[in-house]
Amino acid sequence: MDTKLKELEKIFGQNRVRLDEPMSAHTTFKIGGKAQYYIDIDKTDDIVKAVKAAKTLDLPFFIFGSGSNIIVADCGIKGLIIKNNCRKFDIAILSGRVKNQKIDVGKALVVAESGVIINQLVRFAIEKGLSGLEYQLGLPGTVGGAVYMNSNFPRKGAYIGDCVFSAKLVTKEGEIKEVDKTYFHFVYDYSVLQETGDIVLSVVFRMTPADTKVLWERGMEALEYRNNSQPKGASAGCTFRNISIVEAISIPTPDRITSAGYLIDKAGFKGKRIGDAMISDRHANFILNMGNARGEDVVELVRLIKDEVFKKFNVKLHLEVKTVGF
Repeated sequence: MDTKLKELEKIFGQNRVRLDEPMSAHTTFKIGGKAQYYIDIDKTDDIVKAVKAAKTLDLPFFIFGSGSNIIVADCGIKGLIIKNNCRKFDIAILSGRVKNQKIDVGKALVVAESGVIINQLVRFAIEKGLSGLEYQLGLPGTVGGAVYMNSNFPRKGAYIGDCVFSAKLVTKEGEIKEVDKTYFHFVYDYSVLQETGDIVLSVVFRMTPADTKVLWERGMEALEYRNNSQPKGASAGCTFRNISIVEAISIPTPDRITSAGYLIDKAGFKGKRIGDAMISDRHANFILNMGNARGEDVVELVRLIKDEVFKKFNVKLHLEVKTVGF
């Protein structure tokens, strides 16, 4: 018997860890080979156990949530692959003052585990009349992934990092630490997690009271924009990060537009296809799986795009999606 599987089963129990689990069944791109050791986890304590187990057994590990924003190699992933299903959330603290015999809420702290589906949290906050996350309505993914990427609605300059108050993390070595917002160094499409490899266990969001009707209007504005501008079908989401305003000025782009999709379109890639991997003819920053696309097809499209955009505009595009197993 596989000795490492046996050790993992001692920690998590029989039949919790699966061998050779197809990652294509767990990613929004519907692409990816087999995970060597795969486990579903629904308690944050077990995430910590999994990280420590991987270290003890000298196994690489990878943790993911909804399976968006990743491209998994056709050859699969070696090591322990952790599916984060930790989905508890609630209001932790309400504070305010009594005004006209009613509580006038000044602020609220909402705590959410990292596997919470971001749309569920946004809808909860809106219904409770709490502002801060409403422009994230329609985002794919989980709280952990959204904080990792500092997900945003650029039309309103609304970033998820704006209302992060604090978080509980586990390091790659299995040490737990609590940090405040400043730790993350949030900027566009970035948090320090991308450098440290720390894993989010839970996040505390600081939110303010607002009219539920107004919050729904903001949320629906973001949702409709995403639905109208983004293609339907299997994809990982936006492939590349947008360029900087400095780069947009140097090109120059019309109205200083920073859209990576605009550059890809102007480089002539809309509709281009390798195998079943196709650049969307609706939004050129999306690569779609038209049926049985392979990871290597997607990576080849990415290479061609980067080369041609650099040749045409002298700008380097950087991936927003994460490649795993390549």
